[in-house]
Amino acid sequence: MAWHWFPEGQEGIIAQLRRATVQKTDDSGTQQILKKMTGLKTETFEDVYRLQPHGFSSHPPSGSEGVFLSLGGRSDRLLALGFEHKDKRVRNLPEGGAVLYDADGNVVRIVADDLQITHKKKVVLTVGKSKVTIEPDKITHESPHVVVKSPHVDLGDEGGTPIGLCGGGCATKVYAV
Repeated sequence: MAWHWFPEGQEGIIAQLRRATVQKTDDSGTQQILKKMTGLKTETFEDVYRLQPHGFSSHPPSGSEGVFLSLGGRSDRLLALGFEHKDKRVRNLPEGGAVLYDADGNVVRIVADDLQITHKKKVVLTVGKSKVTIEPDKITHESPHVVVKSPHVDLGDEGGTPIGLCGGGCATKVYAV
């Protein structure tokens, strides 16, 4: 590869960006700090700031790999970039797709016209005073007022009989099994 476009001292520039593996992270403060990180064969680094974008934060599990930049080529001025675990990363996304995932297999996918949420135990959606909780065997909706606008509502299962109305008569849109 030709390095004619680099100024003198190109080796120093190349050496400033290197691969590393995170061993321990402190996510309790105003900035996330990689408490222990390993680089080349004998390199270990401590207390390295991990740069994250506004609106998104993650805590990479131990063993995650990324790169670090040594500002000015100095090992006491490190900045961690990226970091993901090779065994936890979601693969085979279609072009243009996006995914948010954790180390336990919980996933939010945005793919074409779909928003897909996969969670092992519970999904909770909250808007103001209303909350919908989805669990493996039930869905709970809590709200001060629920309005269902539909020409046909089945309660219990499909194919029920019209439910009775207070004061006599039968419903024309709501059926129960």
